[in-house]
Amino acid sequence: MKKLLLFALPLFLFSCKSGVDAHKAAIEELGTNWDAATAAVTGFSEGLTKDVTGYTEAAAAMTLSEDAVKALKPDMAAKYAEATAAYKAATVDAYAPIQTELNDFVTMWTEKAAGVTALKDGLAAGKIEGDVAAQIAELSGLVTQGTEKVTAWTAKQAEVKTAADSALGMLKSAYEMVAKK
Repeated sequence: MKKLLLFALPLFLFSCKSGVDAHKAAIEELGTNWDAATAAVTGFSEGLTKDVTGYTEAAAAMTLSEDAVKALKPDMAAKYAEATAAYKAATVDAYAPIQTELNDFVTMWTEKAAGVTALKDGLAAGKIEGDVAAQIAELSGLVTQGTEKVTAWTAKQAEVKTAADSALGMLKSAYEMVAKK
């Protein structure tokens, strides 16, 4: 019996996965999903920045100086002021909440990225500190949240872009009307 126990014990010990090996697939999947979500958030951020920059440059090209506005007839000045106010509301004011939410999320995302890196590094080193399953669950939840947020932001961006394009057309018409006078 003793010989059987001495033979079976090492087999049993080798057959049990270490804590790190038990989480290997989950950590690898988390790493892949985290990288994909990071790319989606980064891509959205770049697209949003491109939109805002484009609208800012378009407005700059159609901005009259204070003296030029004062020189306009009152009805023309009122139309131009209305167009610029509508443009500001449809661009600057409409994009600001999306940008703020995105910036806050990116700050939190960047802080949490250290946890993903620690899990990957721990997997490579064969030793991970803390409750691995809880860390994986928390970070996987953030991946889901990030994906959902990008989807929601993308829909909001499309909505805001449509309104901004319309306001840009209105501003352009008003600018062409007053710039000729």
